[in-house]
Amino acid sequence: MNPVLTILEYVINLFAMVFLLRVLLQLGSADFFNPVAQFIHKFTAPVINPLRSILPDLGKFNLASFVIALALITAKIFLIKHFFISAQEAVMLTPQVILFMVLVGLGPISGLFMVISNLLLILFIGLMIASFMSGGRHNPGLIFLIQVTRPILRPIQRIIPPLGTIDLSPMIILLGLFFLQGILYNFGVSLITP
Repeated sequence: MNPVLTILEYVINLFAMVFLLRVLLQLGSADFFNPVAQFIHKFTAPVINPLRSILPDLGKFNLASFVIALALITAKIFLIKHFFISAQEAVMLTPQVILFMVLVGLGPISGLFMVISNLLLILFIGLMIASFMSGGRHNPGLIFLIQVTRPILRPIQRIIPPLGTIDLSPMIILLGLFFLQGILYNFGVSLITP
């Protein structure tokens, strides 16, 4: 694989994750005075604040941040297709397949879903490690992770409440994400294979 392509993909995915974290911060009503939350707010503010007049929030959902993350993933797909795909790989992406993917939003939406699932994997693993390492102390990083994952964990915890100190909801969410990720991958492969 082309090293420039790999670096470009990781950098764009990282920026998309930061904007998605901004969405999760607002959904979880996270503490703005947390140093990690302040960094994310200051980093995304130059892009998000001008867009908020055009794309206002939908309740607690930060629509501008979500649209920016989706635009980053769409730009990544465009760049990869036009500059980094070889002639043999381009043959598989016929105009009909590309038109279908753009019309349905399959490329950007599935790419965004992959970034979201990777972000959630990082957050939940970080939450587990930080909860063991903090020893019950109030650590800003642990508080940030709890506040960011709260909107995702809360619906599952209503159905399956934590069993004492054991909370199965992160594992259920991760298993569901891996299952859906596999379905999307297989569907994408079926589109481009003859």
